[in-house]
Amino acid sequence: MNSNKNKKNQHNSWKAFFKFYKNVKLPWLLYLGTFILSFGVTKVNLMLVPYTTRLYQGEIGKENFLKGFVIWTLVSAAVSLAYSVVWGFCKIISYRNTRKVLWEKILRIPVFVYDREQPQGLISRITNDVELAVNAPGCVATFFSSLYGITMAYIEMNKIYPTLAKLILYVIPVAIIVIMINGKMQFKINFVVQNAFSEITNFFGERLNNMKLIKSMSTEDEEYKKGIMASQIKYKADVLAGILFTLQLPIGYIVQYTIMVIVFLGGAYYVRSGQMKIDGLVAFYNYSMILIPSFFEIVTQWQSIKNSQGGCAKIISLMQEEEEKQEGTVSMQVPDENLAFEKVSFAYDEGSEILSDISFIVPKGKVTAIVGENGSGKTTIFKLLERYYKPKSGSLKFGSKDIANIKLNEWRDAIGYVSQNSQLISGTIRDNIAYGASNGYTEEAIIRAAKLANAYDFIQSFEKGLDTEVGEYGEKLSGGQRQRIAIARAIMKDPDYLMLDESTSSLDVVSEAEVVKGLKNLMDGRTTLMISHDMEMVKKADHIVVIKDGNVEAQGHYDDIIKTSESLKKYTMAQV
Repeated sequence: MNSNKNKKNQHNSWKAFFKFYKNVKLPWLLYLGTFILSFGVTKVNLMLVPYTTRLYQGEIGKENFLKGFVIWTLVSAAVSLAYSVVWGFCKIISYRNTRKVLWEKILRIPVFVYDREQPQGLISRITNDVELAVNAPGCVATFFSSLYGITMAYIEMNKIYPTLAKLILYVIPVAIIVIMINGKMQFKINFVVQNAFSEITNFFGERLNNMKLIKSMSTEDEEYKKGIMASQIKYKADVLAGILFTLQLPIGYIVQYTIMVIVFLGGAYYVRSGQMKIDGLVAFYNYSMILIPSFFEIVTQWQSIKNSQGGCAKIISLMQEEEEKQEGTVSMQVPDENLAFEKVSFAYDEGSEILSDISFIVPKGKVTAIVGENGSGKTTIFKLLERYYKPKSGSLKFGSKDIANIKLNEWRDAIGYVSQNSQLISGTIRDNIAYGASNGYTEEAIIRAAKLANAYDFIQSFEKGLDTEVGEYGEKLSGGQRQRIAIARAIMKDPDYLMLDESTSSLDVVSEAEVVKGLKNLMDGRTTLMISHDMEMVKKADHIVVIKDGNVEAQGHYDDIIKTSESLKKYTMAQV
């Protein structure tokens, strides 16, 4: 518990906050320009004070007044415009650069992070949180330029009448305390708001992707209630933020009006007593009109900085995740070895073991079938082979080499994977067949892969052929068609090792027969490891591994282990 708390504090620390800005490669020259121009705006406003003072005194007709006033007014407008343009481009480039770095990080983190973090929630990290996080440097520029404005305005006010200027100092300590308390509250509330935004994004993203299921199960009313609950969480967070924002304005105005009251009451008293001239009071008031908004800007920008820190916390947490190690000490070269599990144990997080001290061989150039009940650990074996997870103990061997030492990109390039729910991306059939073809592809190669996957005929039946859009997640294609596209994609990859995860499940008899034809072409000459409940396919395997409750019950040829494996007997009898 303390470890999690310490980790959270690290993500929220100023050190982590500054490190984040260093890592995302912001356009610092533009930020420097923003900083300079922000000070320029304040400086020009200070230069205008003598002219506005003379204007209030009716000295508009004096020599050089109008010329100077017009020049400094135009300079003020030009500097303000330049500031807006530079800061605008600064933000746009910062958003792009931060998303670039964050997206690369998301692609490099291990799969177990996605299992822990809901992928839909990551959407808010790369959209909403990014824009909030990168605002801080610009806020810092405005914060310090406002602080400069307060300082210079106060110095001028002190020159005009020190006694009255000193009265204003009594407001400053109270104001600073207010700023600090407000900022701390702002950070915590913003952290809650960002988490709530992530949760609501995750909920609606998941439900919208499963709308057909909701409608087919007639659960609209139930999902409506869940949606209201998800919205309520965000609503409560927004109410807290709204309350703080509502309080922030009157607090700022109280400080502002307190200073104004001091200026007017004190100034009026000193003018009536003859201690101060009317032109001095006018100048004093004009400088206070820089001091007061500058103070208010300091409060606002400090809160914006704390907002950014809150928005950064989740991104910092993600950025600090350890990446998959791409480099290894061993090059795979041309694969021609057995795969072996040697006393491998594995558990997800701190849960009970899924695999317990298992050992078995996947012979090279042969078809190995893994059979077992649901939840026995079959898919976990595939995840370990793909190196999505590391075993708790034991090792996975490629010949005599531990696969953990093999270069990750070479290892995964050598493996083709076809699952029971073939994953397609939005785009055309051509895009999906060629997806992952790292060395480029030709039209002939696409057609060859489609034919070997037994997919070419149905592709040609479409008006646009290979240029047919598959829709989101391939929803415009049938299950059998999606499977054959996935097989064609694996053929294009031309892997040395093949993993088939229930590749013919949930298909009708005709579609299954078509998919099996494609699978046979894909499996030809490759070391194949398949998870299957189809005993006809299992019987044809060269080697069978029976998994029961995370243990290897039996392994060998079907004719040999059917006599000793009770589980295999049960599966065989169930399909007679």
